[in-house]
Amino acid sequence: MRISLKWLRELVEVTLTAEELAQTLTMAGFEVEDIEDLGTLADGVVIGKVLEVEPHPNANKLRVCQVDIGGSDPLNIVCGASNVRPDIYVPVATIGTYLPTIDLKIRASKLRGVRSEGMICSLAEVGLAKESAGIHIFEAETIPLGSDARPLLGLTDTILDVTSTANRADALSMVGVAREVVALTGASLSLPETVEVSIPKTSDALTLKVSEPKACPAYIGTVIEGVKIAPSPDWLQQRLKAAGVRPINNVVDVTNYILLEWGQPLHAFDRERLQAVAGLENLTIGVRFANSGESLTTLDGQTRSLEPQGLLITANDQPVAMAGVMGGEATEVNDNTQSIVLEAALFDPVTVRRSSRSQSI
Repeated sequence: MRISLKWLRELVEVTLTAEELAQTLTMAGFEVEDIEDLGTLADGVVIGKVLEVEPHPNANKLRVCQVDIGGSDPLNIVCGASNVRPDIYVPVATIGTYLPTIDLKIRASKLRGVRSEGMICSLAEVGLAKESAGIHIFEAETIPLGSDARPLLGLTDTILDVTSTANRADALSMVGVAREVVALTGASLSLPETVEVSIPKTSDALTLKVSEPKACPAYIGTVIEGVKIAPSPDWLQQRLKAAGVRPINNVVDVTNYILLEWGQPLHAFDRERLQAVAGLENLTIGVRFANSGESLTTLDGQTRSLEPQGLLITANDQPVAMAGVMGGEATEVNDNTQSIVLEAALFDPVTVRRSSRSQSI
């Protein structure tokens, strides 16, 4: 698990350096495989504002940009991104900056005969995404030009890559690791506040049927209506990225965030798409083992022949997810989702492991 030191310090009043904390965890039986200073990914990247954008005289896909980074004169930067335009704030790698993710040192150069005095960066170029469709655009209305871009990018953190043994599943969450650090150091613990929410129960909204209580000792499901799918706020996206999780949308990101923070898996189904699978009858969410000949197309687009040891989530007995392993493509949350069924369950880890291995996941 990738442990954000910045996040951990919100939970524990720990003053240890990253190296000291790594040593403490190692002595307690954890394996710290790496210590990563995220700041090195964008050292020398500053805030710039695109003032003007003109076509490149010698290349159809390139643009010549005037970018203000707070100096006496704007920089002339050649950019190939389709989303570059005037009046946006962007991360700019200045001359002399080294970007380790792409192994590139920025130098003054000529691109197809036009000088370029820096580079407008995408998230991929500063190590925050595997690939990017264009340059990153900051949403803030006003940002000090020439200031360090790393705080806005979430790159003022240190990550400990920690491996725990199979019998320490409690340490596979930020709260679990925080409790361990408290036990090891005597520091004070400050857990996130939880608010008790009263959800009215309706007779026809959702019915649960757990046929395998040993494999699923607890299953909680609720319907949430009036959902509006949108990108998550920057702070949430940054925490997910630091943990190695790709942000998708606000609903999916919240489920992943709760898993990282508390170690409690959640899954969100599109309510209308569940009903489409279930048919016209009232919706019943079930938990059972797979029957011979059943199949399920999972979120990765693969159609899987299900094995009898595979534990399933069903909608009116139709498979919609591999319990504790992966959701189904037919019921995933998408941009048009307006209501969801939110699942919080306790699955037997041995059963989940067998189910996962049966599909080589």
